[in-house]
Amino acid sequence: FRVEGPPPVLGRVTADKERLLSALSAGYGIKNPAIDSQALKDLPNSLRSGARGVDVILFQRKEIIHVRPAGKGGFFGVAFDMGTTTVAACLIDLVSGRKIAVTAAMNPQIHFGEDILTRIHFCNKGKDHLGLLQSRMMVCMNDLIRDAAQVAGIDATHILEAAVVGNTAMHHLFAGVIPKYLAEAPYTPVFQKGEYMKARDLKLEISPSAYVYLLPVKAGFVGSDAIACALATRIHRRKPATLLIDLGTNGEILFGNNKGVICCSTAAGPAFEGGHIRFGMRAAAGAIDRVRIDPVTYEVRFRTILEKRALGICGSGIISAAAEMVRTGIILANGRFNDAIKTPRLRPGQDGNEFVLVWKSEADLKEDIVLSGKDLSELQMAKAALHAGAQLIMEKAGMVKPDLILLAGAGGNYVEPLDACAIDLIPGCSTTSVIGIGNAALHGACLALMDKNQRREAERIASHMEYVELSGLSRFQDLFVSSLFYSQARDR
Repeated sequence: FRVEGPPPVLGRVTADKERLLSALSAGYGIKNPAIDSQALKDLPNSLRSGARGVDVILFQRKEIIHVRPAGKGGFFGVAFDMGTTTVAACLIDLVSGRKIAVTAAMNPQIHFGEDILTRIHFCNKGKDHLGLLQSRMMVCMNDLIRDAAQVAGIDATHILEAAVVGNTAMHHLFAGVIPKYLAEAPYTPVFQKGEYMKARDLKLEISPSAYVYLLPVKAGFVGSDAIACALATRIHRRKPATLLIDLGTNGEILFGNNKGVICCSTAAGPAFEGGHIRFGMRAAAGAIDRVRIDPVTYEVRFRTILEKRALGICGSGIISAAAEMVRTGIILANGRFNDAIKTPRLRPGQDGNEFVLVWKSEADLKEDIVLSGKDLSELQMAKAALHAGAQLIMEKAGMVKPDLILLAGAGGNYVEPLDACAIDLIPGCSTTSVIGIGNAALHGACLALMDKNQRREAERIASHMEYVELSGLSRFQDLFVSSLFYSQARDR
């Protein structure tokens, strides 16, 4: 709100705060809002530095969070998707709604555990461990903020609001809330509904008085990232029966339409984000994201992100390589290498047999880039978990196959639908439309950042969605075992 209040007058003592509140009331009908302590500290200099008045930023018309000379600085917000393996941020102009910069980095908490259960157990082992994990996350997020602000050419203190999504454990670790009981039946979160926190309390380096909105979570293993995916795709408003799969470490799955949505989490592991893979990496410049193998010579053609020399392989590249190995008979139905294949690319390695995707002469490394039997086992377990989880919640809904399949996650845009079908990633894949939608969780966070109506919609989604707990279900275990096999591969 632009305010041009009267200047102070000698002999008539009206404090700066009262003059500001009077101007807000007279000009905009805003009565007696609270004022943040930092905004109060900035008030006297801002009032006297603004030749054209001051810009007053309010939170929900209830609290003054920022006062500055009129026209000085923009109005920006930042949205975060805190993945178990990767953290992504998007800087947005809150006036135009334009996305200005997107940055991403590996989650530094990975050094304390590659999955959320390991991190929760780490928190339980020492009184300072929760604070350590939270501070590592803040360092990462502040680095992403600085990178985005530098790209945009803005001051990070002009970021006036933030929205954050992540799985429930990441959500609790971010807030500094004990995650212990997420790992113990009945896997109860500390809070489910959306929460607001001050940036300065979190040590998030934006405007210190800014509010950070944490989107709601559904359950111990279905977090605000899944709610954000639903918000972004409007799965709950669609008529077709839609299967939404997040190709991430937690492997959240949503199935439904405008008649209702069912969700679950499959703990797929980090293979889809390059984790537990010897040459795995996140989807960044130099990552192999597409592989093609000649069925006669077994020679390999590959593509890398931004066409840089190969540094490793990301999740979509692993899916693509495995699909090609299925098609060409390099791996068998049980997921093991076919010893009958004769090519120098298939050789003994440190983790059993391995297949050379990129010779070191073609790579930006001093060694060949390979996929080992161990790597393929990681993928096999991840795809089996997703396939089984999807099949189970479709069975619960009384459906055999979906009308539409949406692949979300950082690698979702890069996964070829035919490759996903070749490795049996999705039930009913061969006859169903498959669309890669990229990082839907981050997009949903952006929507919530820009529009309070979207925040209310997120709350409604979380309260109405049905959750299925897979742990201990014998049907899930049976489906998981049967989903380990590649139906389109040779038996021997």
